[in-house]
Amino acid sequence: MRFEHWSLRLRMFLFFAFLASSTVAALCLGLVLGFNKLGNPEALDGFVFAGIIAGFGTLGLSAWVWMLFDEHIAKPIGALSGALLAATHTEQDDMPTKTGARYLGDLGIAAQSASDELTRTRKALAQTVALETTQLIETNEKLGALAAEIPFGVLLVSGMHRVVFYNGAARAMCSGDHDLGLGHCLFDTLDSAAILSAYARLCAGDGGIGHVISTTVRLSNGTDFLSARLRLVHAPNDIDALPAYVLTLDDLAQDHHLQQARLDLGTLAVHQFAQMGATLQTAQMARQYLGDTAESRALNRACDDALAQAAHDASALLKQYRDLGDDCETTALMKVTGQDICNAITARLKDSGITIIASESTPLFFHVDPDKLVALISYLALRLSRDGAKALSLLISTEDTGVIIALGWMGELLYIDRLEAWLNEPTKMLDPDITGRAYLNDMNTDIWPEFGIGSRRVVKLPIPQASIKTGSSGGLAYDFDLLTQQTTDNTATTPLKHLAYVVFDTETTGLSPEDGDEICQIAATRIVNGQIVPDEQLNTLVDPERTIPMAATKIHHITNEMIQGQPKIDLAGRALHSFARGSVLVAHNAPFDMAFLHRHADRIGAPFDHPVIDTVLLSAVVFGQSASHSLDDICRRLNVTIPPEQRHTALGDTLATAKVFLKMLSMAEAKGLTTFEALLAEMKRHKRLLQDLNTAPLPK
Repeated sequence: MRFEHWSLRLRMFLFFAFLASSTVAALCLGLVLGFNKLGNPEALDGFVFAGIIAGFGTLGLSAWVWMLFDEHIAKPIGALSGALLAATHTEQDDMPTKTGARYLGDLGIAAQSASDELTRTRKALAQTVALETTQLIETNEKLGALAAEIPFGVLLVSGMHRVVFYNGAARAMCSGDHDLGLGHCLFDTLDSAAILSAYARLCAGDGGIGHVISTTVRLSNGTDFLSARLRLVHAPNDIDALPAYVLTLDDLAQDHHLQQARLDLGTLAVHQFAQMGATLQTAQMARQYLGDTAESRALNRACDDALAQAAHDASALLKQYRDLGDDCETTALMKVTGQDICNAITARLKDSGITIIASESTPLFFHVDPDKLVALISYLALRLSRDGAKALSLLISTEDTGVIIALGWMGELLYIDRLEAWLNEPTKMLDPDITGRAYLNDMNTDIWPEFGIGSRRVVKLPIPQASIKTGSSGGLAYDFDLLTQQTTDNTATTPLKHLAYVVFDTETTGLSPEDGDEICQIAATRIVNGQIVPDEQLNTLVDPERTIPMAATKIHHITNEMIQGQPKIDLAGRALHSFARGSVLVAHNAPFDMAFLHRHADRIGAPFDHPVIDTVLLSAVVFGQSASHSLDDICRRLNVTIPPEQRHTALGDTLATAKVFLKMLSMAEAKGLTTFEALLAEMKRHKRLLQDLNTAPLPK
C-alpha cells in the first residue's frame, strides 16, 4: 500500500511510535556510554534501574501525548475532512465543520468559512439555473406525460441494443421473466432474431433514416407476440457504425382476441338468424296450406312469439358487440398502479383524521376511473370508522378474474342491507349525481361483506374488467447519456459512475437466519448512470411461512394478516434476482440481508453472486472508521431525511440508503477511488467492522 493512502491517524501513530522508540534508544545509549566512562561495575544496577524508569516513563509519556493528539487533533481533522468532502460533493446547506475542531486553531474557522462561501455560491448558482431552466422543465414534463400515455409501446435503443428510453405501455407489454430497465439489454425481454434482422437491413441502407421496417417479435417467454416497427434515429456512418433506433410495439394478442370474439359473435348471429329464417319460411308455407283455420291462427301466434324472441336475441347480440367495443376503449380510462390507489386513499383518509394501512400484494397496474374508485373506498372507510371500526387496512391483489380490492377492519360485521343503504346514499366524496351503487353498476361489478381472518371483517370489491399486468409499475424512464456510454463486462475496472446498482433492503421476522427467522418484505430500487430510476422499483411482502413475532411487528408494522397469500421466498427471491441482473448490489449491513438470500439459493434457483457494496464500509472509507456508521447517523450527516412512517420499512430504508450511497460514492471518487476495484481494496481495510462479501473473483 502506498504511503499517501495511509490515514492521518496511522501516520501519527507511527510517528509517535518512532519518536518513543528513538528516545528510549537514545537514553539507553547514553546510559551505556556513561556506565562505560564511569568504569565502576557496582553501579550497573543503578544504571539499569534508571534506564527502566526512563524507558517506561518515555513510553508512557509518548503514549499519553499520542492519545491526546489522536483525540484532539487527528480525529477532528478526519471529521473535518469528511465534512468538507460532504459539503463539496453533496447538496448540504450547513455543514458543522467546527465540530470537534477547537484545538485546531484557525483551521476550523477557515473550513467553516469555506463551507459557508460554498453554500452561498451554490445557492446563487441554483437560483440562476432555476430561472433559466423552469420553462425547459415544464416542457419536459409535458412531453414526458404525453409519451407515458401513448397507447403504443415506444422505446429508444442504443446501437448496442441497450434500453435508453421507454414509456409505460412498452413496460406493460414487455413484462415477463425480465422486465424492461434502463441500461438493460433489450434482448433480456424480447427475442433477438427478428429485431437483429430488421436492424441489419436498416443499417445496410434499406431505406436509410426515416425508413420504417415492420416485423413481429416474440417475448422472451416464448409464447406472446408483439407487432414491432423499427426506425433509425440517424443514418449509419463510418464514425458511428451502430446508430440508435426507435422501436414501437403493439400488442397482437389483444387485437387477436378481440377480433376472434367478434368473429365468434358474428358466427352465432348468422346461425341464430338462419335458423329463425328457416322456421318462418316453413310456417309461411304451412299457413298457405291450412288457410283460415284454428291451426293457422295458432301458427300465427307461434310465429309472433318467434319474431319477438328473435328481436330479443338481436338486442342481446347487439349489446355484446357494443361491450366488445367498450373493451377496446379501456385505454381511455386512466392507467394507475395499485400503489397509486393505495397512496390516494391513505392521503384522503388522513385529511379526515383516519389512519389506514394500504398495500398491494404484488406490483400491478390496471385501467380504471381512479377518482371515483378512491372516493368510493374512502367513503366506505369513513362510514366504517364512524361506526367504531378499528385498524383499517386495504389490500389490492389479483385473482383469475382480475383485481380484488379488500377493505378490512376490526369490529362489528357489516350486514348487506346496511352496506346497500350506504351505497344508495348521496355523499360528498362522490359526484352529487352519482351514488356508490351507480358507480358499481357502471363498472359492471358489485361489493359484498365477508368474515376475514380471525376477528377481522372485510368487504371485497372485484374489478373484473380491469386491464391487469403483473410486474413493476409502468412509468416513463429515460437517460439519453446511455447512448454514448461505452459498455464493458469488466466490473472491476469500470468507472463507478458507469456501473448499474440495485439498492435493496429486507424486513424479517427476527435477527437470526440460522435460528429460522425469515424475510417478510423485500424492496429494491435501481441506480443507472448515477441517478435513481423512480419507476424501477421492487416492493413486495413475502410469506415467511412462520409466525411474525409481535416484537418484530412493532418495528416494521408487518402483521401476520398482511402476509397471508403473499409470494413465498422462492418467487420473491427470483424477482429480486431478475431485477438485479447485471448490477452491483448495495445494502446497509449487507451480510445480514445476504445471509437470508444465500440460505434459500436452492429454492430461488439462482445464486446471489453479484458484486456487493456495503454502505457501512463505504461510510468508513469516506468518514473514517471511528465515526458512527448507522443508517440514521449517516443520513443525519448527509442531510437525508427518512420520514418516520417509512423508517424500518423495506422501501423507505432502501430509498434512504440509495440517496446516501450516491452522495458517499461522489465523496469516494473525490478521494481518487474511481473504479470498483479501487473502492473494494479500500473497503477491505475496514473489514473488521463487517464481513466483506466480495470473496469470489469479480465478474469479467
